[in-house]
Amino acid sequence: MYGRGMRRFTAAAGLVVVGLGLVACGNQTDGGSPSVGSTTSTSTTGTTGGPSATPTAAETPERGVPVVEKTPKPSATPSQQPEARLSSGMLLTGKDVATADPKRGWVVTNAGSDPICGSASTRGNGVKGSLARNFTTDLDASGGQFLTRYESPAAAKAAYEKIVATIKSCKALDPAPTHARKLTENRTLALGNVTTILRWYDYPLPSDPGSEDGGFPYAVTRQGNVVSVLAFREMGKGVAPAHFEALARTAAGHLG
Repeated sequence: MYGRGMRRFTAAAGLVVVGLGLVACGNQTDGGSPSVGSTTSTSTTGTTGGPSATPTAAETPERGVPVVEKTPKPSATPSQQPEARLSSGMLLTGKDVATADPKRGWVVTNAGSDPICGSASTRGNGVKGSLARNFTTDLDASGGQFLTRYESPAAAKAAYEKIVATIKSCKALDPAPTHARKLTENRTLALGNVTTILRWYDYPLPSDPGSEDGGFPYAVTRQGNVVSVLAFREMGKGVAPAHFEALARTAAGHLG
């Protein structure tokens, strides 16, 4: 009797526990607090009670609303850059020349300096503007900077190449019959877009041992649609190569 009664009581108690458990689950679906040990679901529930098949607004744009993609504006190309205009600030000063080639007495002069390779060695075709400044030691040395502006960087490039070719040939002023000429410098530097330094040296032939020699350095720089030419000349070796390169670097720095 005792054993059978205990089995019945245990079974009845089990039914009560199951009933309580069902009531707790029902409270969760009604919005009540979940019982300890249960987990909550973050899935979106549809009308049928299962996971919703409708994507969220972040996944798919609302129907009927067109999607407009923003196209980035292209960056400006070199050809779209504004043309550089010539100004006196782009020219070397007397102090610049005196600093690059010290103890020579360089000053600005109003007298023009004629390059030994002629005017074609300072300007190309289609010049839109020009500026120049001349320098002297008041002895036998002189020089000048010649700026020319062109319609576009491509036109400046063509002018630059023509100027360099003219200087390399240098047919405008041949040396005297008792002299010969040789190109002692021909190199390119990364100044501006590009810079070429060329140097002609005139020297006496053995038939005229007492005659003077002469130095004629050039520096041609292209920067955008502007070309700068330094053309110096003097009796003797001319401005030392290291000093003339310093002068070319200063001139290129003025072009911006």
